Amino acid sequence: MKTLYRYSSICIAIAVSFGISANARTVSALELSPARLVDLSSFDADADADANGSGSGWDGDANGTESDNGITDEDGSARAVGSNDEMDDEDDREDDDIEDDSEDDELDSLLNMADNDVGKLSSVNVSRQATIAPALNTEVTTVNRQKSTIGRSPAAVFVISNDMIQRSGARTVPDLLRMAPGVQVSRIDASKWAVSIRGSNGRFANKLLIQIDGRSVYTPLFGGTFWDVQDVLFEDVERIEIVRGPGATVWGANAMNGVINVITKDAKSTHGTFVEVGAGTEERGFTSARHGWQTDGGVDMRVFGKWFERDEASLPGGQAHDDWRMQRGGFRADYQPDKTSHLTVQGDIYGGDSGSENIVPSLTVPPSRSVIEDSDAEGWNGLLRYSQTLSDDNQWSVQAYFDRTDRQFEQLGFGEKRDTIDLDFQHQFRIGETHSVVWGAGYRNSKDEINNSPDFLEFDPDRRAVDLFSYFAQDEITLLEDRLYLTLGSKFTHSDYTPFEIQPTVRMLWTPTERQSIWASYSRAVRSPTRVGDDVTVTLKPTPATGGAFPLFVGDRGFAAENLDAWEIGMRAQPSQEFSWDATAFYFDYDDLQSVSQGAPYLDGANVFIPLTIGNSGEGRSYGYELASNLTLTEDWRLYGAYTLLFEELAAGGTNINGSPRNQLYLQSSFNLTESTNLDVVWRYMDSLAALGVSNYDTMDVRYAWRPNQHWELALVGRNLLQPEHKEFGDDGFTGNVATFVQREFYGMASLRF
Repeated sequence: MKTLYRYSSICIAIAVSFGISANARTVSALELSPARLVDLSSFDADADADANGSGSGWDGDANGTESDNGITDEDGSARAVGSNDEMDDEDDREDDDIEDDSEDDELDSLLNMADNDVGKLSSVNVSRQATIAPALNTEVTTVNRQKSTIGRSPAAVFVISNDMIQRSGARTVPDLLRMAPGVQVSRIDASKWAVSIRGSNGRFANKLLIQIDGRSVYTPLFGGTFWDVQDVLFEDVERIEIVRGPGATVWGANAMNGVINVITKDAKSTHGTFVEVGAGTEERGFTSARHGWQTDGGVDMRVFGKWFERDEASLPGGQAHDDWRMQRGGFRADYQPDKTSHLTVQGDIYGGDSGSENIVPSLTVPPSRSVIEDSDAEGWNGLLRYSQTLSDDNQWSVQAYFDRTDRQFEQLGFGEKRDTIDLDFQHQFRIGETHSVVWGAGYRNSKDEINNSPDFLEFDPDRRAVDLFSYFAQDEITLLEDRLYLTLGSKFTHSDYTPFEIQPTVRMLWTPTERQSIWASYSRAVRSPTRVGDDVTVTLKPTPATGGAFPLFVGDRGFAAENLDAWEIGMRAQPSQEFSWDATAFYFDYDDLQSVSQGAPYLDGANVFIPLTIGNSGEGRSYGYELASNLTLTEDWRLYGAYTLLFEELAAGGTNINGSPRNQLYLQSSFNLTESTNLDVVWRYMDSLAALGVSNYDTMDVRYAWRPNQHWELALVGRNLLQPEHKEFGDDGFTGNVATFVQREFYGMASLRF
């Protein structure tokens, strides 16, 4: 007795294998009644899209997790198809149809069966692009704040899938980002990174917006991200979307050079238990656990916890003092009372400490001193999101979150506490057949309380609350159906720092075939002022160039927003099932960049000070080229590569101007040795950062994994293998943080899923 599920699976498998046949027909009528849709994402996204480096994995069960197969509801939950009698009747009709059409072509007979006599089959549109060019069909939401695909996105976008995360061997979010083209990642010490997109990199890089499940995690203190407290359970990450280039039209301030959005799985997709433990030469120990279930009331839940302790790095001629430990816990609940509504509630709590050495000024002899610091960081956050689908082309959502952070440097005498409240609304709808509109509004209030460190790092006032109001609208216009699209939009913001700011964009997308898309764009973006730009006073240690005087870095309440005009052009293609590539060229023109102007030296007591006042006289440009490519050599062996070429011409005297390499290259080989073992090898190269005293380097990571059964996975990982140690970034001139060397390391881990 054959079932409807079997025939549906046969139709899909044959359609994928033959590319929807030579006559270019589109498969339709392959789902149950509107209340019982077939979720095709489980067939193409997991198995096909990531075969080209941008889907959700090599194999849905590669890590022992359950695949989503068979007939599903619109919400993705499995359910039976009618009663047994109904299934028998339907099966009998299907058997008759197959016999009647036995002389026809096999593919046509199955398609006709689906069209004619199954009765309850409706229409699922399996597009040609989903099967012919799966690399272009990977889902993304960050580009336009609505569901789309890579092939339909007029922007430089890259997706890191869960399978890519698991096979990378990385233990931190910044290390995961190294695989993306156009992203600069350098480790400063064991718990600090410099991360940026398309230049302007440094520990306090301030032109990049980071989000975790729609919650912005950049700090208004300096406009960047404290990476040591940005962590998630990697097992529960669905994907990481990286948009290179301005995303300010829909995301606003700080989305100047790009947006990184970490998206975790719906709680419905994480039922069951996951546990991992591991340790190694640098990883003193780590463990994570998560349990997911559904309540009697239909609410999908998960709770998780994780802990790690990392050894200090290396410092030639001394001790690094940068050991790091952190613990974190959290939950997520998803509830769908009906097919059109979705409520999400989630939260995290964390705490830990990290060591560092800081060379800071001293107003007595000698003029500088070394401070060994164990800084404490803790916080918690909560998010609520509700979405309503009125129709296929009409949806709205509202989101609210609260975020509390507390960071204290006891030895330095500095600390910051911050509370942030954020509200966001967006609405998507269509006007006629050619206009897809999304608009929205947001409000954010961020309030801080700072403990000043006299004669080193001070803010005036030491408490401040800032309001930010934002609005956006964007229209995607179909000029030629399935071929040519024009996107127009703008973001409008005003805050306590700046007056009304307008950030428009114009984007054009051309898809000449199902295997190609070509796009071009112009955007204008701003980077809003922060507490550092307005209110800070930092006393820097004397240098030979200052003749023993103390430079005094001083904020200015007149500091305005930085501006960027960006031009981009890109093309992506999948000429065959085995090969795909994505290339982008860009030109960024900056104006009103943060700069420093030197004032007249003055004497205060026994010390001479040289004021360096922040201003907006900086300007410059950056331009370059980015390429990503995927090649499937065999069913079990796939290669991925990414190359970035970056030129920066920024005015001297600015900030974050020497932290980005000219060339960087990333290559990865992923090989399934057997059905239960796989081997991943990563090689990467970074050019030198001459101004920071960092030489060029190349290094290699290797991960070997064995799955003795569907529940267990054992893995051995070696990282930074080509040299005992190497330096990736320079010392921080503002806080005096001493950069350490990255060491060769090995660790082992065991994972259990049930």
